[in-house]
Formats: sequence, C-alpha cells, structure tokens
Amino acid sequence: MILDSFKHLLRYNIPHAQAIIDFVRQHDCLLLPNEQIDINGKELFVRVMEYAPKPALENKFETHQIYADIQYVVSGIELMQIAPTDSLTSLGAYDPTGDYEFYQADQAITDLVVRAGEFTYFYPGEAHRPACRYQGSLAPVKKLVFKIKIH
Repeated sequence: MILDSFKHLLRYNIPHAQAIIDFVRQHDCLLLPNEQIDINGKELFVRVMEYAPKPALENKFETHQIYADIQYVVSGIELMQIAPTDSLTSLGAYDPTGDYEFYQADQAITDLVVRAGEFTYFYPGEAHRPACRYQGSLAPVKKLVFKIKIH
C-alpha cells in the first residue's frame, strides 16, 4: 500500500505510471463523467466516480486478485481504511467478473486520510475500505480509480 501526492507517482515502480500521468494531464479530471474509460484495454482503465463518502461502517473492505488500484482523489477528502488480511471475515465468495471479494474487519484497522491531489496504491490482496466519510465532512469526492492488471 502506498499513500502519496500524485505528483510523486513516478517515484514508485508502478506499472503504467506514465500512462496514468499522461491521462491526468490530458483531461480536466473535474469534468470527466462518472463512467469507465478505457486507456489500454484490460491492462489499464479508469473508473471515474463522484459521490458523498459514507460512514465507514456502511462500507465493506475489499480485495482484488487480478487488478491493483490507484485511487486518485481529484477533489474533496475521504477516509480509506486498511486491515491485514488475517483479521478479515469474508462476506462471500470472490467474484471473478468484478475482481473483488468483500470482507468485514473489526480489529487492526488503520485509517488513511486522502486529500485532493493524493493517491493510494493497493496491490492485489491488500484489504482496503475506500469512500469513507472523514470527520463528518459531507462534501462530495471526485475520484479516479485506475485499474492496473497485475495477474
């Protein structure tokens, strides 16, 4: 897991990092519609989202097996949480079509505050609970979730 400023993305050995930077530079990210946009077929695509974050307990932890996530907060602020996989209770079988499995965690939860201009990088298998409300803020969040095929 990585949390850093988007301007530091190239510090890390993340596949397709330059293509992600180019995409962000070539678009007014605040005006992108909420949809999935193909960048490089199944190897790299982005999901554009705008929403009001929810209280953490209303969201679920998730893991992926095929794709890593770069979650880039364009505007707003949100809380994301992480937890070690051995502290999770599965809420159902892995969905290979959506590449996710949902979990509940009641212990060993760590909070990450992600502000506009920052990103998180979650490797496949790393449990994360995104889209959580930070300190009662009701402001909407605009986020780009880049899906990077790893396996």
